[in-house]
Amino acid sequence: MELKQLRQFCAIVETGSFRKAADSLHISPPALSLSIKRLEADLGVMLLDRQPGRVLATAHGHSLYDSAQRIHSEVQGALDQLNAISGIGSGRIAVGMLPYGIQSTMGNLIGRFCDRYPKLEVQIALGSFSFLAGRLRDGELDFLVTEVQEGNATGGLVQEPLFRLRYGLIAGGKHPLAGKRQLTLRRVMDYRLAYARTWQTVIDSWDDAFKAEGLSPPSSAIGEATDDFFRDLISQCNTIAVLPMIGTIRDSIEAGQLTELHVPAVNWTSTVGMIYRSADSLSADARLLMDETRAALAAP
Repeated sequence: MELKQLRQFCAIVETGSFRKAADSLHISPPALSLSIKRLEADLGVMLLDRQPGRVLATAHGHSLYDSAQRIHSEVQGALDQLNAISGIGSGRIAVGMLPYGIQSTMGNLIGRFCDRYPKLEVQIALGSFSFLAGRLRDGELDFLVTEVQEGNATGGLVQEPLFRLRYGLIAGGKHPLAGKRQLTLRRVMDYRLAYARTWQTVIDSWDDAFKAEGLSPPSSAIGEATDDFFRDLISQCNTIAVLPMIGTIRDSIEAGQLTELHVPAVNWTSTVGMIYRSADSLSADARLLMDETRAALAAP
């Protein structure tokens, strides 16, 4: 039994779903299912009752969940005590991040971090890489969590990929195309298509999909917006948005407020990662938060 397996098991119990837990852990549902089956085999008991539409902990599962919570708390407490001795937790951290996709995960992570280090000053800046990179180079920010372009130079900054972020064509739950199968981009383009102009990695990758159907890529971009803005926008009209399949967008699809259109030609992804100056220029507080960000977001 490994700490990683306990974290995975707790995520399933807390979300009641293998898919939601897999999304939060940035691994595939089959990989998560295999890991839990191995855990159950090692322990010789059934931990989860896999019912249609939901997953519940068994009696053994509830017992393990309670123990796992105590283990995680004790491990984290020991680390926090060591960090306090090293002077961590009383400085300032400034983090830049995407205004979409990862806000929920990073909000939970930083909230727990602040609870453990109440004397720490934390500042958050939202925006695209082009907006935040200058502030990072000038030392105003410690690191960024943003889309990265692997292999591209970033002006002396360190670029560390963490996970792949998939995008879909999302519409309101009552959109005329909702529930239809095998849609073409041509059919989708009968409606206004909205996207953030700063999603450059995705924009660079979709030209071939439009050209294959004899279409010009859309130009009806929105400068920069949050997940919540796009969600509210498309839920009230027939506009279709290009959105990351994570966080509040996934939750809204699960609740039936939004729907992902079935368009086989769409296979758009970007890479999310951390960007930072050389590690020796960062404070111990910033390096610790980076380590925890890496553990929370990086695909195994």
